[in-house]
Amino acid sequence: MRRNPLLDLVSFRSANGKARALGICLFGVGLCGIAFVLAGYYHKDKTSEIEANPPKLDPSLLDLNSTPGGANAIADLWSPLIKTQLLHIANAISNPDGDEISMSLADRVSIVDPQQFRKEELYHGQSVRVVGLSLPEELETSALIEVDKSDFIDRIRPLLSLGSEAPEDAVHLKLFGISRNGADLSTKQRLTAEGIRGGNDFRSSAVVEATWITPTTDDPPQLTGFTLTNLVQSELTSAPTSIFKDIAGSVLESNPAWEQLRLGMNTWGRHIEHSLNPDFLGYHGLAIGDVDGDGLEDLYLCQPGGLPNLLFRQTPDGKMTDISAAAGVDFLDNSTGALLVDLDNDGDADMAVATKAAFLVMDNDGKGNFTLRESYPEVGMGYSPTAADYDLDGDLDLFVLRYGATESDIGDFPTPHPFRDARNGGANILLENQGGFRFLDATERCGLGAGNHRFSFAASWEDFDNDGLLDVHIVNDFGPNQLFRNDGKRFKDVSVQSGSQDWGFGMSATWADYDRDGHMDLYVSNMFSSAGNQILPQSNLDTTLSEETRKKYLKMVRGNSLLRNSGSGSFSDVTAPMNEGFGGWAWGSQFADLNNDGWEDLYVANGYITQEDEDDL
Repeated sequence: MRRNPLLDLVSFRSANGKARALGICLFGVGLCGIAFVLAGYYHKDKTSEIEANPPKLDPSLLDLNSTPGGANAIADLWSPLIKTQLLHIANAISNPDGDEISMSLADRVSIVDPQQFRKEELYHGQSVRVVGLSLPEELETSALIEVDKSDFIDRIRPLLSLGSEAPEDAVHLKLFGISRNGADLSTKQRLTAEGIRGGNDFRSSAVVEATWITPTTDDPPQLTGFTLTNLVQSELTSAPTSIFKDIAGSVLESNPAWEQLRLGMNTWGRHIEHSLNPDFLGYHGLAIGDVDGDGLEDLYLCQPGGLPNLLFRQTPDGKMTDISAAAGVDFLDNSTGALLVDLDNDGDADMAVATKAAFLVMDNDGKGNFTLRESYPEVGMGYSPTAADYDLDGDLDLFVLRYGATESDIGDFPTPHPFRDARNGGANILLENQGGFRFLDATERCGLGAGNHRFSFAASWEDFDNDGLLDVHIVNDFGPNQLFRNDGKRFKDVSVQSGSQDWGFGMSATWADYDRDGHMDLYVSNMFSSAGNQILPQSNLDTTLSEETRKKYLKMVRGNSLLRNSGSGSFSDVTAPMNEGFGGWAWGSQFADLNNDGWEDLYVANGYITQEDEDDL
């Protein structure tokens, strides 16, 4: 699972306490080119591939009601045909002079009358204006009109701000839902478009519900309905002000280690001896802190087994100098996470490193030289260590997650089991600081042993109930997340009663008071799967599944979650699935006020495996 992050930026504003996800999507932060170029290349490659090898319809499938097969029959058999038609429709909207629309649309298509949309300005910043278009509630069922093929394009293009200068691949339709609709098909797809109007760049996004006539011959399905009731449009009103700039090369290039770093994991995965147990799953963390007391923050980078961990000291000119060997922290062990925090209250940043063999605690002499003080082999294979003074005794305690179980703990199930509620992962460990770099395993005594084999990915500390005690939220893969309330040296799992459980393939979480009501809210990074959203709703997926279980599975592939803290010890899911909920296959996320306007913005890193195979789901 090597990560190849495609970056999304979503900004939140609230005028009335209600969360609103603004479709800023990279505009104004100097990153829009990355997303647009990647989307464009994918679109063109897939278009040419499908045009060269169009999917064929099996005549035996013409009767939709008798489509054979098991759990994924509808999605597996009809999705390729629908995707082909969606490509033709997207190309036709982008390039109205072509003839691709001819076989994709029925003679008459039902759409929402664009004249019925009402506009509401959601955000207006220095260079970005965001507008929401929606139907008045009373018109949601009466705003439909029927149009012919040419009128369809003429109505849709202005809605998406597609002028004559729009790019050839301006529109993209991503299928993520498919089901029977009597003798026909119903589908859901995410629409994104980039256009130009009045000299300004626009980015539009919406969810489209479509209906299709299924063929009675070997012709492809034809579109009969194309309904979108909400559209978010971002307009670049002036030249973007870049918030971020990639400076990695300029600050690191003077170090020999830069040659190793810039090659990436794909290269080193083919060259490192397997006996060194390299882990190229992409979980290798970093830590930032001032290790030598000069007032400048330094960087520690964990690496796979066989590559040395790296400590870079920042110099006054902003450059980074590799001092790993001199500092005594250039471990070759497979390392997955680190902390630079003061563990002995002497005013300097000590170090804790999670490796495959053991959890290491290092003492800093105040000048950036480290000495190993404790090694905990029983806490090997740790991930995402965090530090917090949970017992308010004045020193930092350490919480180490352990995603996978040890060989002796795996038993008969080396893979997560049961899949939607796995309980055979590694046991997380709370190390209570006893002073003098001595730590005691306090997991069971403090109540964190409850449900403690959950394939945990990340933990985050926050006082969610404003009682002065730090609580901890644990994000788990293959099942529900956990919120442990600190009741004073002992934790209680309040995930269910608080409404924060959030089933899914959890990756990370971040806290912030995004609506500025005085209560900390929670955003959870999860997995969005278009394939899962197509297959799971099928009635013949598994006839033994209860509706409650099916809903849990659907939640697991829905995407990210925004949980609003009510202030009474409970959370409500206020996620807009296609806005803040749609972060792709999300891994890390972070709330931060990126433009210093007093509101917490949200940064999401997403992506999946980078490999030569282009037929990835």
